[in-house]
Amino acid sequence: MPPSVVDVVVSDAGPLIALGRLDKLALLYALFHQVQVPDAVLAECLARPEQADTQRVLAALDNSWIQRCAAVPLAAPPELHLGERAAIGRAIEIGAGLLADDLAARTFARAHGLAVIGSLGVLDLAKKWGLIDQIAPLIERLRAGGQRLSHAAVADALAIAGETPA
Repeated sequence: MPPSVVDVVVSDAGPLIALGRLDKLALLYALFHQVQVPDAVLAECLARPEQADTQRVLAALDNSWIQRCAAVPLAAPPELHLGERAAIGRAIEIGAGLLADDLAARTFARAHGLAVIGSLGVLDLAKKWGLIDQIAPLIERLRAGGQRLSHAAVADALAIAGETPA
């Protein structure tokens, strides 16, 4: 396993759904020693059982690439959803990093001292460690699938990866 920013992370739904859409959830297993997912986050991820990303999240659970965990949602601003509050609370509780894409959740988590990485950061780490060749085509697939990614976040991720838009 390559060294990453943190060994243990707690994930919010966004990165799991995004990586599930790309069929790249195995990257989490390759990059992190442990990925914990609160029950509230799993409920979000599994809400649409007909979706391929839902089936891939279930497979990741079965393969132990991610582990279900209990978490008490943290008292947080109202713009944070239950899953985000549970993931942040669990990460603080166990001293883990946080996987999250939502800007408000990322900002709140960083203000509480957490190391935060999003879906694009996972792709950048995977490229850095030779697990994938390019991130630009994956970003385009996410966007084509309806994933909202800011132009600034994409530009930063591509710059870190040394790539230009696909």
